[in-house]
Formats: sequence, C-alpha cells, structure tokens
Amino acid sequence: MLQIVLSKQNLLSEKAIVLYFVLLKLVICLFPFEYGFFRDELYYIAMSDNLDFGYVDVPPLVPFLLAIVRALFGTSFISLHLLPAVCGALVVVLTSSMVKKMGGNFNAQVLALTCVTIAPIYLFWESVYTYDVFDKLCWTLMLYVMVSLLETEDKKYWIFFGLVAGLGLMTKITILYLGFGIFLALLLTKERKYFLSRQLWIGAVIAFLIFSPYILWQIKEGLPALEYYKTYASGKPWPATPLEFIKNQIVTMNLLAFPVWLAGLYYFIFNEKGNKFKVLGYAYIVILIICIILKVKFYLIAPFYTVLFAGGAVFIAGFAEKHKVGWLKRKPAIMIFLTGLLHIPFIRPVLPVDVFIKYTGRDAYMGVKAERHKLGSLPQHFADRFGWEEMAASVAEAYNTLSEEEKAKACVLTENYGEAGAIWVFGEKYNLPKPISGHLQYFIWGPREYSGEVVISLGIPSKSLKNHFDDVQMLGKTECALAIPHENNLPVYVCRKPKKPLQEIWPFFKHFD
Repeated sequence: MLQIVLSKQNLLSEKAIVLYFVLLKLVICLFPFEYGFFRDELYYIAMSDNLDFGYVDVPPLVPFLLAIVRALFGTSFISLHLLPAVCGALVVVLTSSMVKKMGGNFNAQVLALTCVTIAPIYLFWESVYTYDVFDKLCWTLMLYVMVSLLETEDKKYWIFFGLVAGLGLMTKITILYLGFGIFLALLLTKERKYFLSRQLWIGAVIAFLIFSPYILWQIKEGLPALEYYKTYASGKPWPATPLEFIKNQIVTMNLLAFPVWLAGLYYFIFNEKGNKFKVLGYAYIVILIICIILKVKFYLIAPFYTVLFAGGAVFIAGFAEKHKVGWLKRKPAIMIFLTGLLHIPFIRPVLPVDVFIKYTGRDAYMGVKAERHKLGSLPQHFADRFGWEEMAASVAEAYNTLSEEEKAKACVLTENYGEAGAIWVFGEKYNLPKPISGHLQYFIWGPREYSGEVVISLGIPSKSLKNHFDDVQMLGKTECALAIPHENNLPVYVCRKPKKPLQEIWPFFKHFD
C-alpha cells in the first residue's frame, strides 16, 4: 500500500502538486518569526471586541471571524494568522480548479500555482490579518464562478455569483470594482445575453440581501463611510501616475511572472480557445482604467491576477506543447519560484530586524508606495509592526504619575486608530483604561463613560489640546527607532480642567482620514 502511495505517478499527480503548493503556502505564511502586531491588526482586535453590523471604514465580516478565532485560540501571532494562511491556501486550490476548467495540462498547473503561491503582494496579505486577504479570496471565488459560467454556460452559476458577491461586500466594498468591471465587460461582448437571465437577477437580489445589514447600519449612523471615502481618497493614497501604477502591478506580482499574466490577458481577448473567457480580459482592462483614473492604491486590482495567471499558464503550456518548445514547459515556473523565494525577506518577517536592515534595507521596494508617509529604516509594512507596546509603556509612565483618585477618572485619548489600538491591546498589561479616539470607528464608539476631568493624550498636538483644556502638561515621549517616523517621538500629555464636558468637545476630535 505504501509503495503505491509513494509511486512516482502518485507523487507527481495533479492532486499531489496542488497539495505541495498548499503546504508551501501554509509554511511561508505561518513561519514562526514575527516583529510584532501590524497596525491594522490592533484595530481589528478592538473591532472584534465591539461586534456590530458595520464600522465607519469597513463592513463587519472580518472582525466577526476574528472574534471567533480569538474565542477559540486566544490572541497571538499564530492565531491571528491562521485564517489569512488558510485563505491563501484556498486561493491556490481555486486557481488550480480554474486551470483545469480552462483545459490546462500538468505544466499549466505548475506554472499558475507557482505564480499564485509566490506572488509578493499575496504573501504579505496572507501573513497579516487584514481585510485584503479575505477580499482576495472573495475576488478569486467570483472569478472562479465566472470561469465556470463561461465554460459551461450554465445560468445557475449567477446564483452562486450573487452569494459570493454578497459575502465579498460584507468583507470589503472594493469588490464593487470587480462587479462593475464584469458588468461593463458583459455589455461589451455577446455575453450580454445573460442580462435576460432570471438567475442573474436572483443572484443580484441575494447579494443585496446579504449586504443589507451593513447598508442599514450606515444609514443609522449617518452614512459615515461616504465621509470616510471622500476624505481618504483626497489625502491618504500615494498619487501614482499611470506608468507608476502599472509598474507597481508588475513588481508586486513578481517581475518574472509579468509575461504569464500578460499572456493570460492575451489568451482571454485574442486567442481562439480562450475567447470564451473574453469577459474576464475586458473586465481586467475596465478595472485597471478605473483604478488609474481614480488614483486608488495600486494593490486594489491585485486579486484579479489569480485568473490571469491561470489563463496565461494555460496559453503558455499549450503553446509549448503544440510547438514543442521544451524550455517553456518547466523553466518559467522554476525561475519565478526562485525569484519569489528571494522576495520573501522583503515581504514578511523571516530575518532578525537588524539583519534585514544591514543586508537588505528597504531599497528593494522604495519605489512601491501605497501611502504618503515618510519612511525610516524599514519599509512601511515592517515599520507598522514596531513601537506599539513601547507606546503603551510610555502612556503607562504618565498614568502612574497620577494619584489613585485621578486614575479612577482618567482616560487615554489618542490621535489615530493605530495609537488607540496599541493601548487597547497592550494597555491591559499596564492596567491602563481602554482608549478613546476621534479617528474612524473609535469616534462612533464615543468617549464612553469618561468625564474628561483627567485625560492622558497621545499624538494630539498641544495647541489642539489647549483649545479644550486649561491645564496641559507634557510628561514624556514615545520612543522606538524602528517605528514609522510619524509614530515615533510622540509627546504624551496629561490634560486637566476641561473647558466643557467631554461629550460636548468630542466632535472636535473627529477625523475620518
């Protein structure tokens, strides 16, 4: 029996290859070396402690899943990163299934799975608890359903499409870009016939019903998401030029994988065999143009490359077989795999930080910017893992200068969600009260039961504080050389004698940027 299992035929079967890539993905994403919790992870932990049907900047599904994970496994690096790694593994399986539905052979499977498993931006998402990794899974599921629909012309897939779209909307509403891209692509092709399909509209209703609790929450709260997206679009994303945006697509998906996804685009639009999937090629172009015009973050469209990798691998493997081009069968996958491995230290923590700075620095990805922040010795996706516990410790030093009477009525007021998250997660260790902030969802949660008689402030300029308090004293500063510069050397103030009750001055601290 063991001899049969370990036979060459079984060890190199398509199912075995998929399993190898799934295991590789899990090993890379769960590699037990961490610098610290990522800024956004601290925010999501706070959200998972305050479950609701919506939040200012995001829908509710991801915090809900995190609450389940924390209830089962506690709060640790490994527990937070279990679901992202599983999402990455599921995308590997879905990509394999798309290759198979497109008629790809063994070599196509290997090439597509190599590209998806080792893509730099995917590896980052899959090793951090963020909305993006769940969003990628939802995009890939929707694309898988579209491949199935276009391959079989079975209209029932529109119902599955609506179900996945609804879950995607409850994950991250940027999946609307994919929906709009497919909508326009259908209009531009003969597949517009599906607009007469009853199943398409049933799917649309299902998606709307799943998404409706979030819509109702937004209406109840005065549509804060509209204010957030308006403010966010005008100030936070890096204003990339069209060429810079396209360059970022090439670099963050692995430079050597560029010919693969470009071949996928060609296969869908121009190749006779791939022509049945033309909607997918047009949808990508539509979404790319919209992203460039709106100057969104470069990685918004990144989930689409799963299906482009599948199509490109099918085309390249088929071309190699038809024209007997031997080197095209395996060598592209090997080269992409090796260069992908070289990217890993730049994408997720696998090196001690001093070794990373000494031998790599942040030069490899200096040209790839998503936001406008000034950087220090580390790239932003690493720097945002440092300084949070030190921040809580600095606040605790100020807090411990208070009398017991003042401690009983003190609160911690921070400038942004990262600082608030640091106090929320690490403050318990130092017996700090739960933080408040005017930033994003913290503003909706309000000043809670605090009176404002004694406020420890972090990150808010003294000039702003003196508008609301008669007594403002600086008691220290945060310090962490590896933290992103705008979160280092932040003054810690103790504020007393509020000019008005905290409930009345609360609106002045609001900002949804």
